[in-house]
Amino acid sequence: MRGADESKGGLSLDQLVTLADLKSVRDELLAAISRTRVPSPDTAKKWLKSSEVRKLLNISPGKLLALRANRQLAFVRLGGVIYYDRDDIESMIQKARTPTSTGRV
Repeated sequence: MRGADESKGGLSLDQLVTLADLKSVRDELLAAISRTRVPSPDTAKKWLKSSEVRKLLNISPGKLLALRANRQLAFVRLGGVIYYDRDDIESMIQKARTPTSTGRV
């Protein structure tokens, strides 16, 4: 019976699992997970659709429309879909940032 367990890759009662064994398995699992991870679509895409921009900025459809209408955010319309350049979004955010206080009173 003992031979059957060992041939299946199982442990027998007289075998010990050491801390080094567990660390080795952990390292192998982490390496396998990191190989299968796919970059997040939010960070990988250069062109974003309106719904993605609204989610990214946490704004309503009306606010996004206002940003377009006021020419604060450039866009491209292809067919019926509006796309925004991620770099333009980041630039708009940088322009909107308020300068930090200098500590003077």
